[in-house]
This record gives sequence, structure tokens and C-alpha cells, in this order.
Amino acid sequence: MVKQKNNIKGEVPVSSRKNWLKRNNIIQLIFGFSIILFINIIGHFLFTRTDLTSEKRYTLSDATKKILKNLDDIVYFKIYLEGDFPGAPGFKQLRNETREILNQFRAYSDNIQYEFINPSESADKKEVKNLYQQLVTKGLQPTNIQVQTTESSSQQIIFPGAIATY
Repeated sequence: MVKQKNNIKGEVPVSSRKNWLKRNNIIQLIFGFSIILFINIIGHFLFTRTDLTSEKRYTLSDATKKILKNLDDIVYFKIYLEGDFPGAPGFKQLRNETREILNQFRAYSDNIQYEFINPSESADKKEVKNLYQQLVTKGLQPTNIQVQTTESSSQQIIFPGAIATY
């Protein structure tokens, strides 16, 4: 058995200081994980959203929140803003903002479902034309996008709108 030399100066031996630092680091790690776990548990039960825009663009009114919470059946949205919109960044932004508001609706109600559809997606021209006629009959107005590049010019018909069913 090896005896440790008593320090006259009152210094802590190196091995015990390493053990103390190791124990202290483990305690701090466990404490940090405990705080994160506690915050996550509280966050699970307390739902809040914060809108930092000055005009409160992303804030739902109390009436909208009440309606969403009291939905007794599925509200299904078909949004006809899917696809590539070359030369029309405004429609891409509209699609993204629409998705954001629908996700916000979903945060308050499990009865919100949606689907983004590209009405021009089908390869069958007759099928596309029939869908266009159905959308016009339902009140959606088409918009023609013209894209010009140095080599060519193209047109794309889009229906910037949605149909909601309840």
C-alpha cells in the first residue's frame, strides 16, 4: 500500500483535484440536461407563438383562433399554386405565405388539412383542359405567366387560388 505524502502547504493532491473536477463537470452536465428537459416539458404544455412584425402580419385574431379550436370536422384546402413559376417570384412568395398561414391554422386545430396542386402537371392535354374548366366553373380565374429568356419565350397558365371544403 502506497501512502500519500501529507502536504504541509495545504495543497490538494493532483489526483483528488482531478476527481473533484470530473465530478463537478458531470454534475454540471446533468444539471444542464435537467434544465433543458424541464423547459421542454413546460413548452409542451404551454403553447405560444410570437409575431415580431410591426404590423402583426402573422398574428391570428382571437375570433379566428376560437373558430379553429371549435372545428368539429375536417376543413380541406386544395391550393392551386404548386409548380415552378419562372419569372414570377410573386407567386412563389404567395405559395410560401399560404403554406405558412395554413401551418399556423394547423397549430390551433387538428382538423385542418391541405394539399398544393399543380393543375398543369398532367401530360394528358385533355385532362388538363377539363381540370381548367372545372376550376373556372368553381370560380377560380386563370392567370397567364409569360417567361422570356434569351433563347425562347414560354407561357404558363396558373390558378392562384384555393378551394376549401368543410
